[in-house]
Amino acid sequence: MLTLSTRIWISFVTVLTAGVILSYVISLSGKQVGDTTRHLVTVQLPKLALIKSFRASLTEHERLLYEYYSTTNRQIIWPKVLKQEQEFQKYLSSISESFAGDIMYLPRLQSEITSISHTLDKNLAMQSVDWDQARLELAKLTETGQQAENILFMLTQKIQNEAQQGAIDTQLQIDNIIRLVIIFTAFIILAAMFVGFYTQANIRKTAKRRALAKFPERNPNPILNLNWQGEILFSNPAYEDLLIKIQGGKPNLSQLLPNDFINKLRNWQREHKTIINFEDKIAQYHLHYSLSLLPDLESCHVYIEDITERKKAQEQLKYQAFHDIHTGLPNRRKFENTLNEKIEFNRPFYTLFISIDRFKFITSSQGYDIGDRIIEHMGKRLQTFCGNLQKHIQTFRLEGEIFCILLDESEENNITDLIAAIQGSMDAPLSVDKHRYYLNLSIGTCHYPHDGQTARSLITNGNAALNYATRVGDSWHTYNPDLHAAEQSWLPIEEGLRNALTHHQFLLHYQAKVDAGSTKVKGAEALIRWVAEDGKMISPGMFIPVAEQTGLIIKIGQWVIEEGFSQAKRFLDNKQDIQLAINISARQFQHRHFLTQLQETLEKSQADPSKIELEITESLIMENADHSIEIMKKLKNMGFALAIDDFGTGYSSLSYLKQFPIDTLKVDQAFVRHLESDNDDKNIVRAIVDLAKHLDLKTIAEGVETQGQYHFLKDIGCDYIQGFLFSKPDSVDKLIKPIRSF
Repeated sequence: MLTLSTRIWISFVTVLTAGVILSYVISLSGKQVGDTTRHLVTVQLPKLALIKSFRASLTEHERLLYEYYSTTNRQIIWPKVLKQEQEFQKYLSSISESFAGDIMYLPRLQSEITSISHTLDKNLAMQSVDWDQARLELAKLTETGQQAENILFMLTQKIQNEAQQGAIDTQLQIDNIIRLVIIFTAFIILAAMFVGFYTQANIRKTAKRRALAKFPERNPNPILNLNWQGEILFSNPAYEDLLIKIQGGKPNLSQLLPNDFINKLRNWQREHKTIINFEDKIAQYHLHYSLSLLPDLESCHVYIEDITERKKAQEQLKYQAFHDIHTGLPNRRKFENTLNEKIEFNRPFYTLFISIDRFKFITSSQGYDIGDRIIEHMGKRLQTFCGNLQKHIQTFRLEGEIFCILLDESEENNITDLIAAIQGSMDAPLSVDKHRYYLNLSIGTCHYPHDGQTARSLITNGNAALNYATRVGDSWHTYNPDLHAAEQSWLPIEEGLRNALTHHQFLLHYQAKVDAGSTKVKGAEALIRWVAEDGKMISPGMFIPVAEQTGLIIKIGQWVIEEGFSQAKRFLDNKQDIQLAINISARQFQHRHFLTQLQETLEKSQADPSKIELEITESLIMENADHSIEIMKKLKNMGFALAIDDFGTGYSSLSYLKQFPIDTLKVDQAFVRHLESDNDDKNIVRAIVDLAKHLDLKTIAEGVETQGQYHFLKDIGCDYIQGFLFSKPDSVDKLIKPIRSF
């Protein structure tokens, strides 16, 4: 890229060269004009004057002879005639020299004229003049003079033509000179505009640079100005401050530039680079350099920024990205990277997933701050323990209360002993804020490559083993494929449930509730059934837990309520005195829109709420008894009957039981199943029935399948019986049928 000064010099040389060439051309043209003019003045015009004089002399000579003829005054006229003849000779000699042979036979005519004039003189000088002869001689004189005149006219015409052509040539040359001058003037104007444009641009840049002249002085970052050879021309105070800060004393200004800076600068110049950014380290400081190369000024501006603190912050962020904030252990991201690295080496190793049992209980009772402190102490103890083993072992904290250990497989690494030692290391309590916490650990293990060949599969399988160990508590379990069988079956079930809701694959079956005394049908329990696309009936025991975990139980439960209320309305319209029981799930009962949706469905179906009994499990009520009582009271105000399902399994408090606005206790079938052989079950059931009577509640026994069970329940005063002995869950049209007596 050409600099501004180079462009201006090129323009100057071009204009100068064009001026010299044009001057030479004009000089040649002027010389030609001068030569033509000089020839006209010095040659052609004198020739014309000579011819004119000669013609005048001829005319005067002829006039004198005619005057001599008329007056015969020889004494006066003849000397004049002789004088003219002398002039003839002089003019003829000059013409002959000037025209160099182009006068043809003019000398002969001049001799004839002279001869005729002398003959006429002799005749007129005689006393007896021969006038006829004189007239003939005068006529001959006139004729000869006319011939000479013709020759002179031709010579005059020739000279005039030459003069006219010279004038034309001169005018053309002058026109060419004018055109060249105009062209040169236009060229000069364009060159001036070109130079003026770049000069103005340079002035603007210079003005901006001057306006920004104080910017480097006040800039908090170091700034340098170098010439094209890399010599420092200027440095601002910030540069000198940083230099003193790094080097101390009065060091050399160039000490903040990299050692190979000059060589790089020359390479950038050859490559025509304009903007360069790079980083370097001077002493313990990280510096960022930003270069602006200015070829037109043959200089370079260097902007330096001290990024030491930024680098430290980046390193800290990088550390935090791969380490746990509480324990300082490598985190899950680092764990996954390490897994992938170890898999690339293709050497066998173990992964141990470790979880603290009941940790959520600790955080819910003591707070997250104590939980974080426990995690911190746990991480230190685990790290110290693994460090004391003096084996190739790595410890990580993945998330929450879950840690992980990577252990290379070797003959001296016995995984069973290691797990026992890890669990044993937790025997001593952790002291946090003067409290002692005894921790139990559950551990799940998997092996590479036996239990997984990718990081994802190892993490998934290790977590499956850990989940199984956690359910047992304070134990360890190694991975086997059977652990995934139940969990993986949830995915197709969930997808099927969503499809069933869309394509109406659910239906309700009804199981009768009979009066224990009369064995008449007094009610029915609505039980959901799922008929898949292939017509196969799917057990509620398979899909209800999945629906609970995924939250689909809300939509499914709402469908059951809508369908059940509609059936209760049909019972009412058919004048069938049947109370319909509908099970309410835990998530449905706690849902914020439960009561609103229930009221809307009741109004839409126009069912009698007193003919609808909502069954709520005892364990659900006891999770938050006060809140449950509040909801149950609202349900009672809406007119529904309420029953506690599976009573006896939820460890309910009698003080709460008397506050529950319920109508019925439903004896769990776990106590009914062995009534005929187990005296404890008999006593429990008898106590439940007696308790219900004293609280003025009805009782229902479910799962009754034998006559012995039925008669025992009837004898102790149980109000209603439900079970296969009387009715299996079936379609509504099979609900009302004769019930045999026992």
